[in-house]
Amino acid sequence: MENKKVLRSTLIGFILLLLSLVITGICGVTDIINGGTGELYGRPIKYGFMNSIDNYWKMWRPGLFAHETAYIGIVLIFVAIFLTLTMIIMALAKKKPVYLLPALVLGAAIAFLPFILILAVPMAQLGVLRGWALVLLSGVTGLVLFSIFFLCLALRGLLADAVNMLKKAGGEKEEPKAEPAPAAVAGLSEDEVKAIVEKYLQEHVDELHPDGAVVAPVEEEPVEEPVEEEPVEEPVEEPKAEEQSYEEAPVEEEPVEEEPAEEDEGDEDEEGEEGEEEAPAVDGVPVGIANKGKRGRANFETRLKNSEFDLRHKYYDLRDYTKWYGLRNRISIPGDTFSYKRQRYVFVTIVGKHIRVYLGLDPNDYADST
Repeated sequence: MENKKVLRSTLIGFILLLLSLVITGICGVTDIINGGTGELYGRPIKYGFMNSIDNYWKMWRPGLFAHETAYIGIVLIFVAIFLTLTMIIMALAKKKPVYLLPALVLGAAIAFLPFILILAVPMAQLGVLRGWALVLLSGVTGLVLFSIFFLCLALRGLLADAVNMLKKAGGEKEEPKAEPAPAAVAGLSEDEVKAIVEKYLQEHVDELHPDGAVVAPVEEEPVEEPVEEEPVEEPVEEPKAEEQSYEEAPVEEEPVEEEPAEEDEGDEDEEGEEGEEEAPAVDGVPVGIANKGKRGRANFETRLKNSEFDLRHKYYDLRDYTKWYGLRNRISIPGDTFSYKRQRYVFVTIVGKHIRVYLGLDPNDYADST
């Protein structure tokens, strides 16, 4: 999918550049762009299509083409060479040869701009540029600029990597486009933000959980309140009355309370993106006793803010790269969901010190691959 976008933008840019070359050549051969010799700044200067080709190479030798467009042209050519070499080196380093062609065409498009300046500017200053030639040269300039735009669009993946490298070299440690907290933007209190989030989850529960698996909101207070002592004593007095319903109730020794605390550390990674914080109540055992030892799990945004710098920026790069394909993300309690037309394709969550990425792909399509 990425290669198709790159090749499509490259093809459009190449066609526009080729069209501008053809129009310029036709104008020069048919004498729409007239040629001759004039005096500018007290020195003779040759103008026209064929003379401009000669001046394009003379601008590298001081004194042969004394005009301000020579300086601008040399700068543009150096920019074209530097940008082309940079894109080629990055494409080879990242093992993405699809970027080689747009890099070469982009360098050619930038290098063609000095020729247009050398051809049009002196004639405009001398007043010998005809009306049709002025219109055609203006159109050619527009075509070259559009060609450069589409070629940069094809290379935007490498250009973004180059910008990130410059930022890291400059010692930047924070995300430049970090979104502020909703409460800070709207000036809302914490209770108002919670109410808005709960209302949003209720309205979008079908979209977020199409399979019917709904993640309950985090509520810690109800876990502490229903602690009652009387139901604990009943299974002890009548242990043989109903063995099936009170099969697990008599287990009230201290090791039962310690085991969940020890298993919590090992099970933290196995919970994954579900983010479950409460275990279901066992028949015959109060909710407070059954859930004792379970600790609350932070939501995705909290885990992201508390994560290390490298992990946080890996997520930012993954988020921007995924949204480049047109997917839209929505952050929920367990993680970040990327969807397109109400169809989920990517799910990202943070488990411990690692990022987990789930892709909506068919495993059968990759049965014989790595």
